[in-house]
Amino acid sequence: MYKECELHSIATEFGSIAAQYRNTPEEKTGFAFVQCRVTGTGPLYVGRAMGRYARIVYSFTYFEDIVAHGGWDPTHNKTALLGAYKCRGPGAKVLKGVSWAPELDYNSAHPFLVKSFVNGRHWIALSDS
Repeated sequence: MYKECELHSIATEFGSIAAQYRNTPEEKTGFAFVQCRVTGTGPLYVGRAMGRYARIVYSFTYFEDIVAHGGWDPTHNKTALLGAYKCRGPGAKVLKGVSWAPELDYNSAHPFLVKSFVNGRHWIALSDS
């Protein structure tokens, strides 16, 4: 989980932020970006599914106008979860409207917003949650 961080792209021709590999639904892995800022140069994809059950979720994240058309590296993987929840900024508009990477509702996004996603109750201080 990445919370309140800035992801600054230095892409000169094309880039990508995250590539996630998860081969079974039982694996407790994935990327969650919460209240982050995506800045810099582009164009870039915000994510790429490397495994059948990859998970990459952006929530409450601001995107500058550097996101490539479609937002996500195209995939025909119907079991991966690539999505955004309440993101904003000129680049966030590009993330909407991709059928295989939908705008998430609260119930779909919630598991990626809480510290239990990273087993955080054991190591994240209450003031950091």
